[in-house]
Amino acid sequence: MPSKDADTAMRWLPALLAFVLWGGWALYANLTESTSQAIIAGVLQGTASAVITLCMALAIDRLFPLFRQPLLAVLLPPLLVVSITSSLLFVLHSLGQTPRLWLTILPPSAVAFAFCLFLTVRLALQNRPTTPES
Repeated sequence: MPSKDADTAMRWLPALLAFVLWGGWALYANLTESTSQAIIAGVLQGTASAVITLCMALAIDRLFPLFRQPLLAVLLPPLLVVSITSSLLFVLHSLGQTPRLWLTILPPSAVAFAFCLFLTVRLALQNRPTTPES
């Protein structure tokens, strides 16, 4: 049984990695404009990615059981979560005047969709009815 400290670390480590990876990506993607705009974009994206990472799995876990049809249960939660988070990223970066907005938000949104899809497929496999052995 993992300790409470290990559980906490496992929750925060992916958020920290998301901050570094996607904040670094946003910084790099916007460096051709101005350094200050690139830093703002990096901080915005890194912070948003960390928060989204903390909330994403919880949202998928809550949305998955709402759909009875297996294909809908697998596809709709990732579409909903990524649509909402991508819209929020668009608004945040628009307000922050990120120069290369689409280049900044499309890669993390694509990876988020793939991760959410992985989570729903895993949930679908776990909830699959078992057939009695012959």
